Amino acid sequence: MKKVLLVSLIALGHCVSAQTYLPLKDFQDQSLTSGGWANQAVVGSYNWSVSNTGSPSDYYLKASGYNATTMAGDNAEIWFISPAMNLTTATNPMLNFNSAKNYSGLPIAVKVSTNYSAGAPSTATWTDITSSCALSTGGFAFVNSGNVSLSTYNGTANVRVAFVYASTTTGAATWELDDIQALENGVTAPPMSIAQVQATTGGDLSNMAGQLVTVGGRVSAFKVGSGFFIQDGTSGFSGIYVYDFGNNAVALGDSVLVSGSVVEYAPGASTEKTTQISGVTSFTNVGSYTAYPALTLSTLDVNAEMYESMLVKVSNAAVTAIPDSFNEWTVSDGTGPIKVDDFMYLTAPAPAVSAVYNVTGVVNHSFAAFKILPRNAADVELVFGAGLDEEASEEIVIYPNPSNGVINVKNANNATIDVYNTLGAKVLSTKQTQITLKSGLYLIQVEGKTFRVFVK
Repeated sequence: MKKVLLVSLIALGHCVSAQTYLPLKDFQDQSLTSGGWANQAVVGSYNWSVSNTGSPSDYYLKASGYNATTMAGDNAEIWFISPAMNLTTATNPMLNFNSAKNYSGLPIAVKVSTNYSAGAPSTATWTDITSSCALSTGGFAFVNSGNVSLSTYNGTANVRVAFVYASTTTGAATWELDDIQALENGVTAPPMSIAQVQATTGGDLSNMAGQLVTVGGRVSAFKVGSGFFIQDGTSGFSGIYVYDFGNNAVALGDSVLVSGSVVEYAPGASTEKTTQISGVTSFTNVGSYTAYPALTLSTLDVNAEMYESMLVKVSNAAVTAIPDSFNEWTVSDGTGPIKVDDFMYLTAPAPAVSAVYNVTGVVNHSFAAFKILPRNAADVELVFGAGLDEEASEEIVIYPNPSNGVINVKNANNATIDVYNTLGAKVLSTKQTQITLKSGLYLIQVEGKTFRVFVK
């Protein structure tokens, strides 16, 4: 199951904050009852549960009396009941949800009550509105309900929606529910999955380049004044960059819905382009959630189109090239190189060759190379070694050794350099980092460190 993110009303051309009567219930917190939802078993030995079968990073509500051994179900009646909705000032409230079904059995029922408070559903009066909802017909295919009007209940403060699953011993279907919410004027057409936008028939160019699309996802990274990266899962092709000039404030984990044009961008002479959403026409921030975890990859595997704009992590990767004039450096875990770029964070101290890091960041492609873009200092974890700045203050180098008469002292940091002959007598004390000495064996002391030097 690939979960479709449905969120607040979007009006093209500007951002609209729609009145929310029932906040989005997408089960990503893996809880049945968060948000005030109630779970009531009227008949049977099993109940609603949260599942991610078929979609490891996306969760949904599931009920199934299907028994794989007997090929028959159990008698059951279970209710999933919403918190109270206050429709006293509502004008055009709409319910919206996704459903998926498989196997034969009774259909799910959707009911509304204005006098339920708690406990057994039989304590209240319920009106069946199932006929107003589009439901899945099978094959575990998720179907959107459409905007189901609740305007009959305008002016009422205690309106609740219930989803009722039932099965009998003669057969039992499996039903799944996701993205339940109720909004003023309902929900616009569901967004496309990011994978649909990233899809290509060849090369790296999106089949939807130049088209206006709507996508939803959770913010994995952002750069103030530029834009942000979003993901709608952790499988390949589930990340994309939104270039909006920093007009919309976001935080890590924010669930957002964005409309804009699909653009292929390639800075410099790059032949491979990066798919992004630009020319943003609408933006809605649904709320704060947990960002998708970084996908652990080898440094070689990061160099793949499918991970473009996704949050990844490489571990125990040694620095093979120090930062260049563009502050780009290279690491490898032994499988192959990947560059690290300073688009969002400039690594400090600058990495030194052979230092080993764990690096987290989003994947980007520019100037003919894939790169990892760390977001902050926590994304660049030094495992072993030292940065260049650290070496500058700690690693003192005396060269050449042996010498023909001229000695250079590197990284002395303006410290006093004391030179002793083999008898222990000090022959020179200076802060000059280039010293001329006669032939012989010397001991040079700098910042408490002693070096043996031979001059031919």
